[in-house]
Amino acid sequence: MKRTSCSLVIATILSVALQAHACINTVGTNYRGEFISPGTYTGKDLKPDLATPTSKAALVPWAKDAVTAVRKTQSFGNLIDLSAVLIRFGKFPEAVKLLQFVENKYPGKYQTASNLGTAYELMGQNEDALKWILEGVKRNAHDHYGTEWLHVYILNVKLGKVPPAAPGRSILNLDFGNEVMPRRPAPLPNGNAGKPITLYEMGSALRYQVRERIWFVPAPDKMVAGLLLDWANLELLAGAVESADVLYEAAIRYGIKEDRTISLRRKEVEKILSQAKEHPSDKRGECELCNPPWSTPEGYAAEKQAAR
Repeated sequence: MKRTSCSLVIATILSVALQAHACINTVGTNYRGEFISPGTYTGKDLKPDLATPTSKAALVPWAKDAVTAVRKTQSFGNLIDLSAVLIRFGKFPEAVKLLQFVENKYPGKYQTASNLGTAYELMGQNEDALKWILEGVKRNAHDHYGTEWLHVYILNVKLGKVPPAAPGRSILNLDFGNEVMPRRPAPLPNGNAGKPITLYEMGSALRYQVRERIWFVPAPDKMVAGLLLDWANLELLAGAVESADVLYEAAIRYGIKEDRTISLRRKEVEKILSQAKEHPSDKRGECELCNPPWSTPEGYAAEKQAAR
């Protein structure tokens, strides 16, 4: 397999970020019952990404190609591809050993640091994982589309370095309230640059990091359950209510107790979708999670001003 083809396969399998769906046209519904264009899978189409794969058979050809490529040439790209194969197939100690070799042979690459952090975390060595994920952010803050701040936060929670969330707040210390509609959480966490992120960036981080985590972590799991609940509340507040519906369902499957607030919000989703079906709206609605703030003229002007 040519290097270009191999890279395409790797990108297809490993990338679960929003950019992977950039050419997809989808239609959703916001909390007002207006149609929106999320630009990524929503509702039932999102469901397959919310369950840990039970078979890795589809990855076997990719794995064979990666092994063949390394046998031919021990280039950085080929070795990193092989480390990804080992991680996907649960060979974490072997992945760490390979990545340590890669770091010595090709020092300073952000991909090595990121993969080492992931492998260490999956082995339960969270201190080592945090060290390497932070190193990856230092080497390239835009890796994984700038969402590694959430990975760092998760590891700090695991290590007890983050104070317990206040009563009524989420696993990310967000306050969505306990009314039918989630309230807008404030303040939002700091991103890789140490500044508060936008609601769009919050949604992007949850979408990327949760789907990646679910690949390795089957239900039940307290951390994943809490992240899914945050994502569900965010979608109901500022995204596609179809996605909120399946995310609440996934959060419950992962271990969240369906309390009064969740029950009310699931019923609200059902009500919104029912009314939208009976009385379709031709009005394009607002959707903060659909497009980056800088994609609008106002947002672009604000970004330009901030860059000065």
